[in-house]
Amino acid sequence: MTDQTNQLLEENNIKHAMIGEVMHRLSDILPSLTKTRLAALAAVYSIPGRSKMKKEELAAAVQASIENPESLEVALRNSRPKEWELFASLLYGSYQPSNATPFGYYYYFLDRGLLFTFFTDNQLHLVIPDEVKAAFRKLDQPAFRQALERSHRLYNYLMAAINLYGIIAPAKLTEIYNAQNSHASITEEDLLQQLNQFLLRTDQYFELRQGYIASLDMEDKEFDELKGKVQGKPYYVPEAQELLKYADQDYFEMTPQLTALREFVTKEFHLDAESAEYLVDDIQLGCSMEASLQDLLYEFERRDLNFSSQKQAQQAVALIGDVYDHTRMWSNAGHTLDELRRMQDNSGSSQARPSIRGHIVKQARSNKIGRNEPCPCGSGLKYKKCCGK
Repeated sequence: MTDQTNQLLEENNIKHAMIGEVMHRLSDILPSLTKTRLAALAAVYSIPGRSKMKKEELAAAVQASIENPESLEVALRNSRPKEWELFASLLYGSYQPSNATPFGYYYYFLDRGLLFTFFTDNQLHLVIPDEVKAAFRKLDQPAFRQALERSHRLYNYLMAAINLYGIIAPAKLTEIYNAQNSHASITEEDLLQQLNQFLLRTDQYFELRQGYIASLDMEDKEFDELKGKVQGKPYYVPEAQELLKYADQDYFEMTPQLTALREFVTKEFHLDAESAEYLVDDIQLGCSMEASLQDLLYEFERRDLNFSSQKQAQQAVALIGDVYDHTRMWSNAGHTLDELRRMQDNSGSSQARPSIRGHIVKQARSNKIGRNEPCPCGSGLKYKKCCGK
């Protein structure tokens, strides 16, 4: 992380932390919260009659809900792998304190009163209350571990699928999952049941839409167009190890074409390694979204990287074209244009083979935020890890 990113993370963590002495018991922490904060926790647990309760009553009701084994199990099973990793490190004492711990890794537990943060002596402290630890020890049995592992595995498959394909039918995802997890196969009903549990969280990245699992925030027109484009196309399904890399929204294959582009911009524009990586990252994302050539070239312009000659510009366009043809796209069910062309050649199909080199640029440029720039919302995360998801 850059120093600027670390500073933003630290500021965001302090903003959400309790300033002062570190407390370890719910019975001490909850009474110290404002009534507004207690009411928010009560709302999370759907405590009846909370609007008429006094502060002391709210604190007692919230504590009872937090310690409830059933609600704790549901909360942990709906956690995400990165969230659980941090929570488990706190439970087992292996957490290494950092003022720049990403807020996104722990806010889910913070919102449920399963974790609290304190800032004292210039140090951020993440605390799981003693009562929560005691409740977890009772819950921590082999059956729970197995259920938690399956929940996280299914979540990773869901994330990988929407990042690689955009949309996918539950039956197809079930087929992919079972082919790669024959020792722990599921039914489509199992998948949908777990999906509905995940969707209880309002901060998900996917949704169930017209019978498809779909990436969130697609406009109706975009969704309908994508559904039409993938109709009849075979899905690109790599081995499990490669497929699950796509659960990380930042992941993409560093193809030889991207490497060539990175070497070109490093040499021609004298960029440092980080700047070259960010430029290539943004161009790769643009290609995956089938951006126009003009928008892809704008990544140079907004960085004040001007082509010194017509030859240099033509080299850049050729390299971007190669990247475009070898980038995995939602509209191709995860395949690249190059892969589709070769499949069509083998089948004798005469279907049109679009390439960015033949695009007529009509689209106007816009002043957009770079994926690797700090998010303007103030979260302290990079744009691509926050509002740019």
